[in-house]
Amino acid sequence: MAAAPARGRETLRPYRLTVAGRAMVTPTTARITLTGPDLAEYQAVGPEPRCKVLLPPAPDAPVIVPDDVPFWDAVRALPESLRPVVRTYTVRAARPEQREIDIDFVLHGDHGPAARWARAAKVGDDVGLYGCLSSFTPPADTTAYLLVGDETSLPAIAGIAETAPAGLPVRVLIEVGSAGEEQPLPSAADLAVTWLHRGDAEPGTTELTAAAVRALTDIAPTTYAWVAGEAGMVRDVRAHLAIERDLSRQRLYFSGYWRRGQAEDED
Repeated sequence: MAAAPARGRETLRPYRLTVAGRAMVTPTTARITLTGPDLAEYQAVGPEPRCKVLLPPAPDAPVIVPDDVPFWDAVRALPESLRPVVRTYTVRAARPEQREIDIDFVLHGDHGPAARWARAAKVGDDVGLYGCLSSFTPPADTTAYLLVGDETSLPAIAGIAETAPAGLPVRVLIEVGSAGEEQPLPSAADLAVTWLHRGDAEPGTTELTAAAVRALTDIAPTTYAWVAGEAGMVRDVRAHLAIERDLSRQRLYFSGYWRRGQAEDED
């Protein structure tokens, strides 16, 4: 089973940006605002635009954002000492008229160089971006959404909720550490949100999310399910929805954003 093809490839382009601000929106989530003239060309591609963030290869090192095409061949051709760290993130909000975008970074534990960068980010720091793509493609006859994830998928879930049609039933299940990690999810849809608190358990070690999905009694066959977060959780939820609830490939999107015990994957 494969995810639907991403939209937005025709508008993929590099952006040279700097940090304009940093704010903690929860105790473990930092919202980094990026700015730069290149954002005048930013184009929205869907409710959960994924981009590649290019970070310095070492503290205080420059971030080289190639102009060459193919872009990734040009990145890989750079000397290792100059090659940026590349990670995938979702744009939480975009204000191209103000030349700004917001990206949220989850800081719990040590999830690798992106979290470490976000902890220390300061105004004026260089950063690159390449994007964006969207894989949110519900079939035309969809009658409800099911959105499942954890802190790392909150920016995407929030974007989907914000753009969901008015009155559409949208069920949201999100695992977070505590009530302090919850965020507002404004929506015109008929939104039902369940926050699953794991308490002192380490992220990626509980069965809370999979159990909550199995307990649902109202997953109609015309539901569009979007599942993202820790890879083990995503695997379990995907298997249940595909096998036990018989959701077709066209009605099930899934993405393992991170894996317990590993740093962020480069892709």
